[in-house]
Amino acid sequence: MTLSHWQRGRSQPERHQSLLAVTEIEAILGTPRGHLRNLLSPRRPRGRAVAADSGVSEAMSRILTPGAPLEKILGAAAYRFNEHLVSLSVHETVHLDAYGCIARYTVSHVVRATRDGVRRLTAHHNLDDPATPSVQVTVGCGRLEALLFRQELASAVIDIGFGRELRRGDTAIVEYALDVGPRWNPSDHHERTLPVPVRQYLLHVFFHPRNPPPAVYGYYRHSSRAARENVRPLALDASHSVHILPAKCRPGIYGVCWNGSSVAEPPDRPARRPGA
Repeated sequence: MTLSHWQRGRSQPERHQSLLAVTEIEAILGTPRGHLRNLLSPRRPRGRAVAADSGVSEAMSRILTPGAPLEKILGAAAYRFNEHLVSLSVHETVHLDAYGCIARYTVSHVVRATRDGVRRLTAHHNLDDPATPSVQVTVGCGRLEALLFRQELASAVIDIGFGRELRRGDTAIVEYALDVGPRWNPSDHHERTLPVPVRQYLLHVFFHPRNPPPAVYGYYRHSSRAARENVRPLALDASHSVHILPAKCRPGIYGVCWNGSSVAEPPDRPARRPGA
C-alpha cells in the first residue's frame, strides 16, 4: 500500500520497514543499490509537530468564524495561535456564583514545544456577558507577561511566559486563574476551542449550592458556526459539579450548557440593562 501511494504521489516510504522493502525491490529490479532510495524526498515532519506548525493556520480556519473576537484582537496572528506548541492536556475548572454568573476560570495547561526558542503560551477567553466590566489574572505556574481585555468584544487574551526558552521537545506547565468582575447577567454555558487534537481535555463546572441548575448537558461543535451535537445529559455530583472528559479529543469546540437559573438579583447590584 505504501509503494502504491508513492507511485501515485500521495506519500512516500519513510518508516524503517518500508525502506527495507525499497532496498529489496532494488535487488529484484537489478538497479544499483540506493538508486530508488535516492529518489525519496527528505523525511517529512509527522504527527503533532505538523498539527502544531504547518497545520495550525488551516486548523484555526476550520474552527474560527471570520470576525470572531480572537481574529478581531489578534488579526492574522489568530491563525497562528500558539503555532509552535502542542497541547498535551488542558484541565479547566469553572466556578459560578450564587446568582448563576461565571465568576472564575482556572486552567492548567501542559504543552510541548515543536521548535527551539518558544518562550510563552497565549490563552484566550470569550466571556459570555458583554457587560463584564473587568477581569483579573493570577498566574500560579509561569509569569504573566500581558493581559489584553476588550470589553466591547467580551474577550481576554493572556500571554504567560515560561521563564525560559523551550527547546524542541521540552514540556512546560502553565496554571492561571481568571477572575471576572461583578456581573448581573446569568451564564448558561461554557466552551473551549481546541483547533488540533489534545491528549486530554477535562472541563469541570461547579455550580453554587444555592443555585443548582435543573438540567445540564455536555456537547461538541466542529466549528464556531456549527450547531451542538453529541448532546448528552450530565448529572450533578455531591459537590454540585459536572464534568466532561472526552475519550478522544478531536479538533473542535467542547462545552457544557445549563438552563433554568432563577435567582433574583440582589438589591445591591445594578439593574439589568434593557435588552441585555
